[in-house]
Amino acid sequence: MAHLPINRIAASLHPAGKQKEALDRLSDATTKAIADLQAACPNDVPLTPVGRLEAMQHRLEAMQKAAKLIEPALDEFYTMLSSEQKARFNTLQRVASP
Repeated sequence: MAHLPINRIAASLHPAGKQKEALDRLSDATTKAIADLQAACPNDVPLTPVGRLEAMQHRLEAMQKAAKLIEPALDEFYTMLSSEQKARFNTLQRVASP
């Protein structure tokens, strides 16, 4: 799932050289963030309200950590784009989750 948006970005923007390297770092950060988020989501729902709140807090903390992991890589990649590439990047539609 992590590579789907990266592949769409690459197909739309055709990054080369340092841009491609930055996109690879963004891909790595995204893959790590997704793995961390999956690890933070339990397979079972806690039975008590307190347990459910604790699980929710754990997921929110994982989401914040994921955003902090991805943000620098995204910022680095975005700053390397030309004005035309930024315009295309800004209009890429989000992929709906199945």
